[in-house]
Amino acid sequence: MERNPVTVAGGKSGDSSNQDEKQYSSAADYMRNFKNIIAPGNEASMTREFNPQVAYEFEKYLNPLKLKQHVLKSEKLRSIIEHYAKESGQPIKQLERQARAIIDEIGLERNMAIIRWCGIAITAIGKRICDGFYVNSASMANVRKDMGKCPVLYLPSHRSYMDFILMSYICYYYDIEIPGIAAGMDFHSMFGMGTMLRKTGAFFMRRSFSNDELYWDIFREYMYALVANYHIGVEFFIEGTRSRNFKALVPKIGLLSMALLPYFTGEVPDVMIVPVSVAYERVLEEQLFVYELLGVPKPKESTKGFFKALKIIDERFGKMFLDFGEPISVKEFFGHDSGQRMQRAGVGGHLQKLNRQEVELVKQLANEIIYQQQRRIVITTFNLLSLYYASQLYAQKSVNIDELSRGVLHLKRIFEQLGAHVSTTPSSIKADIIDAVEIHSNILHFATARLQFTPMAAKQLAERIDVKRMKAHALCPQTMAVAVPMLALQLYINPCMFWLARPAYLLLAALKEQRNQRNQLTEDISYDASLSALHSHVTTMDALFQHEFIIESNREAAEFETHLQLLLDERVVEVEKSGRIRVQDNECSHVILAALAPFLCLYYQLVVTLRKIPLDFEFSNKDLLVRVQQHVEQLLQQPGGSASHVHPYCLALDNLNIAIYALIQRSYILKCKDSGQMKIAGTPGKCLQELERQLLEYCQLMPFAQYSTAANQQAQFHIAKL
Repeated sequence: MERNPVTVAGGKSGDSSNQDEKQYSSAADYMRNFKNIIAPGNEASMTREFNPQVAYEFEKYLNPLKLKQHVLKSEKLRSIIEHYAKESGQPIKQLERQARAIIDEIGLERNMAIIRWCGIAITAIGKRICDGFYVNSASMANVRKDMGKCPVLYLPSHRSYMDFILMSYICYYYDIEIPGIAAGMDFHSMFGMGTMLRKTGAFFMRRSFSNDELYWDIFREYMYALVANYHIGVEFFIEGTRSRNFKALVPKIGLLSMALLPYFTGEVPDVMIVPVSVAYERVLEEQLFVYELLGVPKPKESTKGFFKALKIIDERFGKMFLDFGEPISVKEFFGHDSGQRMQRAGVGGHLQKLNRQEVELVKQLANEIIYQQQRRIVITTFNLLSLYYASQLYAQKSVNIDELSRGVLHLKRIFEQLGAHVSTTPSSIKADIIDAVEIHSNILHFATARLQFTPMAAKQLAERIDVKRMKAHALCPQTMAVAVPMLALQLYINPCMFWLARPAYLLLAALKEQRNQRNQLTEDISYDASLSALHSHVTTMDALFQHEFIIESNREAAEFETHLQLLLDERVVEVEKSGRIRVQDNECSHVILAALAPFLCLYYQLVVTLRKIPLDFEFSNKDLLVRVQQHVEQLLQQPGGSASHVHPYCLALDNLNIAIYALIQRSYILKCKDSGQMKIAGTPGKCLQELERQLLEYCQLMPFAQYSTAANQQAQFHIAKL
């Protein structure tokens, strides 16, 4: 690989500056494609005639009732019922009644009057609580031009229950058939709400039906018909559930596999997949998520709870952004020609399952969908502000609006260089920051012209929580006072991790190599060897955090080059011709490392806790979560927040569960499939002590000593006042 390292590291040439100007101009042009569809004069008429463009064209269209009848009368369902009658000894008539009841429980309906009334309500509430629903009209037009030739699957990112509503609302706005939306049975049981959702296009599925094989097969047949024989398209969330930590989750391939079965059987020529990216300036469930992450149980979905939640109409939630990715042709992605797919449409319904090779293809496709969703999630001013503020907070520095403005604009440039879409407007940067802080005044506020955390209300601190219902350890009020604002801040940093995880790995790798080179007695260093060492360290961290940051895309080599160039351009890293690596301790390096620091701390404290458990001792997942939270709480309560390598985010249960799963997958922890009990692996080569040493080394390379000192001091002062 030929290059002049000294020249690259020495700063940007005139050509490079011109290229940057074009890039930033292009980024601004992209953001201008977003149209506020609830702005005065832009609103959709909910009384107009609705003649939508269909997702999949047929000569004759079914309605929801005929779709159910089509499933019930199909040869495949007949073979399923005969199979279970033979296996169980139950009469066919009885199984037919069960099948009809299951399909009635699952099936969607359509009532345009209810859809119109819902649209009127969404417009009114949206205008009251939001600064706009911003939709990329150019990407929507791009999706529409390819529709009609094959089934369409809309797969949005999932951060809020608003995702359900927004997608249907936008389809109505742009005269596209409202898709059938997969919804959980917890909504079905809500009085009145279940019926309303069903009549606006929801079809329902049980959260778990692995033990009910008849239900599984009938649901699969309904899904098959919805994709292969119906015209409206299907929407579901590939992450399976809302991400409470505002970053992508490992994709679940169950529904995607079912939806692609008509393609694998050859019944449809192709399937068009539309990744949809939804971003919120402020997520409606934000505070609920923070408490859930700390172990406070989620309230059960109910109609009463829904109306109670309408209190949000007195708050501000800023802008909501929705973008559509480039449609993915399944046929092209898999590289199939017509003769390669299995012609098995006549096979008995209970035998219609994907083979191992097909499952592997679906996993690759699922990762690509998640990757494309994240690439188009709009990064807001508050995302950048949260990241910059955290980097200053960890360095024990306070910031005013001038410093914030410079920091946010610098981050905007970095993110746009990486390819992100950023909503910040440079010409109104101070107004943007003041507005963002006002929207998130429950987390941050300006006091004596400096930004600081907003203390928790006395009512929140005094609120009694039923300890028996806690998911893990019952944290004390002092811990909650520190953890709640810092977790809330971290949630808005997390969407940035798609862009910053690998640059942070590379920067840590450079710090590690710089130290190794200083400790080497010989001068046996070369340029290629240094790059190879950096790449090796990045690969190691990629493997460790592969379930934490879903960024796998087979683009690693190109991204390594992009991220190295970024660090060179920002004068964070210099790679000399001799191979000698130098890292500058500057504001940019602090921001990039601040993004990764909470995750490193969490994995380190988890391993420290595990190392205290005897090798032959069995424990449950909850036992381990309790132990980690107790251990972290003790560290956080040390005077002045003086403990090293601990961040309140180490208390976040969802992330602890992800880290535990990662250690199980890498055989550091053994888990019994039957009992769910776990124990420390005594396997050679899987030494927790070595992993602890490795994580500690990374933590010590961070430029931050403590993370919660300022928040701790502020919380203690606030509690003393109360």
